[in-house]
Amino acid sequence: MRIVGICGSPKSDKSSTRYLLEQALEAAAESLSDKDETVLLNIRDYNILHCTGCDSCVRRKPCPQSVNDDMPKLEKELINTDGIIIAAPSYFTSVPGILKDFIDRSRHMKMNGSKLRDTIFGAITHAGLKYGGQEHVIDVLNRYALGQGMIVVGSAGSPVKDGNFGSGSLQTDDGNWRMVKDDELAIRGSRLIGKRVAEVASRISPGE
Repeated sequence: MRIVGICGSPKSDKSSTRYLLEQALEAAAESLSDKDETVLLNIRDYNILHCTGCDSCVRRKPCPQSVNDDMPKLEKELINTDGIIIAAPSYFTSVPGILKDFIDRSRHMKMNGSKLRDTIFGAITHAGLKYGGQEHVIDVLNRYALGQGMIVVGSAGSPVKDGNFGSGSLQTDDGNWRMVKDDELAIRGSRLIGKRVAEVASRISPGE
């Protein structure tokens, strides 16, 4: 069993988005056996060139951009993975450009046999403002997963306390500011997503 988390933030280790993803992967690991694996990939560590719209992938030919960037490394990490969690900050109510480049370029995996089909998927987001576009970011990520044929899961926590996905903000209810480590609901929601991805992946791929 292998669960991969992708941090879509262009920031470094101090990223609030990465912190929530780490919480999700920690919860996933607690639901798995010792022989299973969780991996965190920072999208900022990979050189991903823009999609040029050449449609080589539609014709099932190699992407010409892959000769000059790290997309093949990412594809290798994701193909045959049991679960994927993508965490993305809200940049102008959408995902950051570097993550969008990954989304566009991963079309090659879809056009060449839906390589990510049936992978369990969960989404996490974080923003500066309390109402900073988090739901739209989650919508973008979930639609991406559905387009790849992945199986999208929600947190399935308390119906009166928890949301459907991991989401947080630096801004508090009263308009003040906090660190992500003080956002208890965001941490809980992210951990529930990690646990849920691991549990469903284990049911679909038992004994691996």
